Amino acid sequence: MTGSSPVDPFRSTPVSDSSLTRKSSRSDASDGPSFAEILKDSIREVNELKKEADDAIQGLALGKTENVSEVLTAVEKADLAFRALMSIRNKLVDAYEEINRLRV
Repeated sequence: MTGSSPVDPFRSTPVSDSSLTRKSSRSDASDGPSFAEILKDSIREVNELKKEADDAIQGLALGKTENVSEVLTAVEKADLAFRALMSIRNKLVDAYEEINRLRV
């Protein structure tokens, strides 16, 4: 502790204006994909997984494949992706309804 000054809890610390007035630029937000694009890609992916599961089920029913575990894995992947997408949808609907309830 020799050579160091004690900390004064009542002394104000200067803060630079740039840290308080930092603004996000529009270019930062437009660099990545939009929310709508991400949502569309997710829907496409869920649809593809469903088609793969349907094809696997059909292949098993027609005797083209005998690997039941592959079929079950494809079905579970499609089911999990669909449930996740429905969860996102439900959260969006809840947020929309809450915004509509706000009084301006």
